[in-house]
Amino acid sequence: AHWLFKKATAAGTEPSKLAVVASTVSSKMTRALAQKEGMRFEETLTGFKWICNKKFDLQQQGLTVVLAFEESIGFCCGDIVNDKDGVSGAAVFAEMAVQLAKAGTSVTAHLDSLYETYGHFVSRQGYVIVPDPSLTSTIFDRLRPAPAGNGYPTTCGRFEIAHVRDLTTGYDSSTPDKKTTLPASTASQHLTFTFANGCVANLRGSGTEPKLKYYVELHGPDREAVTAELLEMVKTIVGSFLEPERNTLKWAGVE
Repeated sequence: AHWLFKKATAAGTEPSKLAVVASTVSSKMTRALAQKEGMRFEETLTGFKWICNKKFDLQQQGLTVVLAFEESIGFCCGDIVNDKDGVSGAAVFAEMAVQLAKAGTSVTAHLDSLYETYGHFVSRQGYVIVPDPSLTSTIFDRLRPAPAGNGYPTTCGRFEIAHVRDLTTGYDSSTPDKKTTLPASTASQHLTFTFANGCVANLRGSGTEPKLKYYVELHGPDREAVTAELLEMVKTIVGSFLEPERNTLKWAGVE
């Protein structure tokens, strides 16, 4: 995203006319980049159906979408192909690597410089295997208000929760009307917890496999400290919210 942003501004496009689109479970580093550099950032549900529809909406508003992506290695670079496309993504990456080499640096060194500018974003994605599909709804409902549960949690272990978004019921504690800005659907299970320390944790059921997936990301100025706290948070979130032993779930752990 940063490379495409620099190319666009070097060609004369104002940052306010540029945008980045990402799925809600993807890294928030692109959001930090967009906010710092004055670009528009938009978040969507998972899947390129949602991502490219949002990209089209932004294009209709006169914006240039430099990158639209999701964490499961789907990239749409620029407007040559308006869908996820590995060929154009590889071409952009190769171009960047060559130009960085000509400038006497490397992709790794460039990424390190971006971390220093926008923060060290560290994430862990994983899943637990759910032997009984009905368990997925039960696990999520326990984290919701009565009658199914005891209310949305305000803490997880020692970590304070600042906001909760429920893309199943349409509730979002961070918005004025308490409604989600993304489309909600009772056909799927999806909860997002934003913690006071900036961590964002998405829990969602898989639509195709007997899995309950988690996506957890934390950022900060020191990568080692961020990683250590993130690993603690993942273990706490899985242990407290998904409860593998109580629900007989299989989890490989996290490193």
